[in-house]
Amino acid sequence: MNAVNDPSATPSGPQERLPTLNWRFEFGSYVQTRHFLDQMADLSKREGFYPNVSFGKTYVNISIDAEGQAVLAEYKTRFTGEMEALAAMERT
Repeated sequence: MNAVNDPSATPSGPQERLPTLNWRFEFGSYVQTRHFLDQMADLSKREGFYPNVSFGKTYVNISIDAEGQAVLAEYKTRFTGEMEALAAMERT
């Protein structure tokens, strides 16, 4: 049964939004976007850290939620620094 129609469902009330870090990288072509995504996959695999990623033909959005930020703090921004360097290399 759908919780909206379930009279026994406990109302959840407003949900607290956790802080999120967001990046948007724009590229000149799909080839650049795809190459960046492949490099990000390698970086994530190497570091064992997997941010939320969404993308289109010429852009990539990356989000790291509060839980991810705690994990990310262990890297002392190494992951984000490498991610930003990868994007800069693709755009040149």
